Amino acid sequence: MTSSARERSDYGPLHAAAFLLELMMLTILALSGAASSDSLVVQVLAAVALPVVAAAIWAVWMAPTSVRRLANPRRFAAEVVLFAISGLLAALLLAPWVGAVFFMVATLVFGELARRESR
Repeated sequence: MTSSARERSDYGPLHAAAFLLELMMLTILALSGAASSDSLVVQVLAAVALPVVAAAIWAVWMAPTSVRRLANPRRFAAEVVLFAISGLLAALLLAPWVGAVFFMVATLVFGELARRESR
């Protein structure tokens, strides 16, 4: 088995769930930005800027291929902060249960990934 095939086999359902949660975070941020104001200009700017900033932060410090990827537990703490901000915005601007469920599920999934990585 080649090293690239071995690396691919290390990814399972938990990694797929984590990826979907990352996409969900970007979606929540865009929807929250769109709901943030009565001004169309502010709505559009926030709907674009919030997910772009989150994606940039993720790409630099959390992405698996990043040169500057944080080590756990710092990476997990940074992920939780992004999830908390996203969950709070969703709770305030969309629906409270959306923010709460997103934050809990994302924190549990990424916490388990961090735990498995530390073994």
